[in-house]
Amino acid sequence: MAAHQPVQQRLLSRSAVLEMLADMEMEPGATWSMRLTAPGEWPNAPDSLDWDWLPSSAVGSASGLALFTRAVSPAQPEPLFALAPPFPITEYGDFPDFKKLEELLKRQWTVAIILLRLGRYSFGIAKDEQLGVHKSGGRHVKNRQRKGGQSASRFVRNREKAIQQLFDAVAEVARSRIAEHEGRVDWLAFGGDRNVILQFMKRLTLPDGLTDRVAPWRVPVERPGIGELERAVTSAWSCRLWERPAE
Repeated sequence: MAAHQPVQQRLLSRSAVLEMLADMEMEPGATWSMRLTAPGEWPNAPDSLDWDWLPSSAVGSASGLALFTRAVSPAQPEPLFALAPPFPITEYGDFPDFKKLEELLKRQWTVAIILLRLGRYSFGIAKDEQLGVHKSGGRHVKNRQRKGGQSASRFVRNREKAIQQLFDAVAEVARSRIAEHEGRVDWLAFGGDRNVILQFMKRLTLPDGLTDRVAPWRVPVERPGIGELERAVTSAWSCRLWERPAE
């Protein structure tokens, strides 16, 4: 098996992906085919060796994969790149065009977004990449390294209390804002520290069954705030792309 260079993941906005697909369809002399796979299906595919350059982050995509192969006569067809959509693929199989993927990307979802790090949060609801309601706030949480003469047990109790108060504030904002949408929120997207998000999900139940409809990909975020929330909206609708490395 040939060795491949490391493959970098690229994040492309929805508009950039749709423009890319349109350009591919008009490429002179090229015939493209697309396979749509269900989440977790690809490692068991019979021709997976053709895609052995894909990193584990692509193979394990929780939203499935769109796999693109190009044929330019007289050369053999080449598997060129894989794309993970922001929301799960629901129709699978081999297709001679990109219509099924374009339909998925163009669906008008309403997404609640929670950006969460210890000490700060932002919450917003976006419909089809348009941010509507939003709110940011915070609660001071001391670092794990304590200073002074405070006892270890008291420090831990105070820190845990502050974390719980932060989580309670986020959950209350989410509950009240989602209630205003009367159950019309399709997905919940998270951004921020992974461990903090896991703690939050374990301790609290969100309304409208959103705990069971968490978007497959975590959006990148530095410090929660309105600016990061606006960028998170674009990220929540973006695709991950992996291109075959040159040999």
